[in-house]
Amino acid sequence: MNILAYVESVSPTTAIEGLHYCLRALEHAGEPYARERDFFFDAPSSRPGPESRALTMAVLSGIEKAEQKSIHQLDRETITNYVCAICDAGDALCNRMLEFDREPAVPVRPC
Repeated sequence: MNILAYVESVSPTTAIEGLHYCLRALEHAGEPYARERDFFFDAPSSRPGPESRALTMAVLSGIEKAEQKSIHQLDRETITNYVCAICDAGDALCNRMLEFDREPAVPVRPC
């Protein structure tokens, strides 16, 4: 499953936030009461935007479709593999943002 494909079409802020919540969901997958837990809840004043929430649910649904089971039924090795894939996607996005920031605003011409 290509996690990066899910996040390339959204803003970097939405992508990073969505990936963060995917990691939180996978971190608690399979734990008792994890299904009832709202992994989007940090604090009443800190709720994800609708785009981040939709991205998170799309990625998690993609994982469930690829594995043909709920994230709560995944074994630890599979969860670890997806955590690594999510982190790799986040790293790729951050690297792209850094490369963009390094480009000069005005093309430099030799004198």
